[in-house]
This record gives sequence, C-alpha cells and structure tokens, in this order.
Amino acid sequence: MTDPAPDLEAEVAAHLDAHPPGRAPSGLEERFAWLVEQQRLLHEAGLAVVSWPEEHGGRGLPASDALRVSTALGRAGQPELINFVAIEVIAPALRAYADADQLKRWLPPMAGADEVWCQLFSEPDAGSDLAALRTRAAFDGEVWRIDGAKVWSTWGQFASKGLLLARTGPPSDRHRSIAAFVIEMDQPGVEVRPLATMTGAAEFAEVVLDGAVVQPEDVVGQVSDGWGVTLRTLESERGPYAIRRAAVLSGALQRVLDTARGRDLDPHRRRRVVDAHMAMWALERRASAVAALLEAGEDLGAEATLTKVALTDAEQEVFAVAHELLGLDGQAWVEEPEVVEEYLYSRAASIYGGSAQVQRNILAERFLGLPRDPRP
Repeated sequence: MTDPAPDLEAEVAAHLDAHPPGRAPSGLEERFAWLVEQQRLLHEAGLAVVSWPEEHGGRGLPASDALRVSTALGRAGQPELINFVAIEVIAPALRAYADADQLKRWLPPMAGADEVWCQLFSEPDAGSDLAALRTRAAFDGEVWRIDGAKVWSTWGQFASKGLLLARTGPPSDRHRSIAAFVIEMDQPGVEVRPLATMTGAAEFAEVVLDGAVVQPEDVVGQVSDGWGVTLRTLESERGPYAIRRAAVLSGALQRVLDTARGRDLDPHRRRRVVDAHMAMWALERRASAVAALLEAGEDLGAEATLTKVALTDAEQEVFAVAHELLGLDGQAWVEEPEVVEEYLYSRAASIYGGSAQVQRNILAERFLGLPRDPRP
C-alpha cells in the first residue's frame, strides 16, 4: 500500500498560521538574520526542499510538488529562501558532478540555511563571457591557491561557502581550463567588499582573492569538469530558479490585481495590468514545463533560456505596474517602500543570470535556426 499524497497546500497554510512572515526588517543585517530564520522554520516544517532526497534534507517528492509548495508560499507573501542561490542554482550542479561524500557535507547545511552560499562566477571584466574569466587556481602540491576577483555575488558578505570558477591553464584555453571549487569564505586571502545598489541595500559584493586556499577534496568533480559545472549552474539559474521565483511574482501580481479592483483606472493603466497578467501567465506555463522536464529527468537545454526570458518579462512587468498604481511620485516611497524596492530591483532582471539580449540570441540560433551575425 502506497502512502497517500501529502496535502502540501494544507501544510503550507498550517505553517503560515503558526509562523506568519510579517514584514521584513529594513536594515540589511537584520533582514539577513530574519530571512535565515524564515528558511530555518520552513525547513523544520519540511517545506524548504521537498524535492531533495531524504539523505540531503528533503522529502524525495517530485518536482511538481516543489512547484505546488512554492506557489502556495509565494501567493501567501512568504519571502524567497535566503539560500535560493545555493538551493536553486548551485545544488543541481553539485548533484550532477560532486561525489557522495561531498554531497553529504554540502547539501544538508544548505537546506536549513545553517550555511549560506554565494556564487563566484562573474568578474569585473568577464560578466556575460565566463569563458574569459581570469581568476587563477594553482596547485602547490598540497592545496589550491586562488588569485583574482569576482563581482555581483549575492549575500557574499554573509556567506559561509562559495562555488568558485577559476582558470587552471592559459586564457587561450577558454573553457577547457576552467575548474569549479567550493571555497570557504571565512579565511585569510578572501576580502569581501559589499556593493550598494540603487535600492540602497548592499546585498551584492565584490570578492577579492589573494592566495585563498581550497582543499583538494573541495574540487567539484574532476578539475576538467569546470565548464560542465558552469553550464549546469547557468541552466539552473535560468530554469529551476524560475519555478520558485514565479511563485513570488504570482503573489505580487495578486496584490496588483487587488489594488486595481479598488480603483477607477484609466484605459492605459488597465492595459498595463493586463500586460502584467499575460506576462505572468506565460511564466507560469514555463514554470510548469520546467517542473515536468525535471520530474522526467530530462535536461532543460534551450528550454532554460526560454524560461529566463519569460521570467525577465514577468518580473519587470509586474513590479512596474505595481509601482505605477501607487503613482510615480514621492508618496510611493512613504506608503509602500517595499514596492519601490522591488521595482528598482526588477530592472536588473534583464541582466543577471545572462542578459536578455544574449538569451534572445540563443533562442534565435537554437530555436529558430537563424544565422549568426557575420560581422566581427
């Protein structure tokens, strides 16, 4: 006799009744601690990583159930997991390339935010073109020594560990000499410099590496696997992450609709609400498609790129409309500062995780079969 399917929506409702999230603190350190506690409580309730294997802290449920949980949490206003970079972006690559001992060490502390991770990919002079990265890794016979700089690392100043890309050969090797490492952030040789954005928060950081140490057992897979780890991570950033983010945006859209129903909107703003609704509809279809592919164990490939484009469109439409409904003057900052912050943050959606222009080029070439631009 098989166990009955869990009533996940009821579990989410019970959790939120017992632990309503409330409003996030405004201070960055206070917000970080609050978000860590939010994820800890979700994990204790079995709702943080439901599709992960039990030995890694999950419940072994299918990806479609993870979508159900994310949707219910997002619509109820539950904030994103503080460790979303680790759980949604890094963990899939680790499961594909790391060995069993590494997974046992790394994954369970992610689930409850006992260890928060950051992603150390982009560089000051190698953002979209990761194959041009210049951070170097040299093995001295005992440990790897890392020298270079990374930028736009979310929560870098608070992270315990980071997934790092570094070059082990000459730059002319491009992707053939890139290795992936898990690096301890709290060590000599790692300097973290917080970067303030136009939202006023400094949740990103530049990380300068000067002789930082990585143990041999913390190479992800083989040294030659770095580019494969890179591609798998980017695929997750443009695919599975969209499942959880779609749920957050669904909650934001519902608040937009609630606001719109209480106002006599002019035709332009009514059209803008419809635009946001349609963009969200497209994203939700993509999130369902991604969940189905993950459940079937299939690679996302260019499907991840299509999902990233849909995510960018929805994120910018939903938060732009939310901001417009409050009025684009100073009162929005006083009455609903969270909406303004979300709007400002959403402008970066067409840059992070691969710029919108690059994603559309990929779709043109791989889906439509259009030729590459012959110009140098």
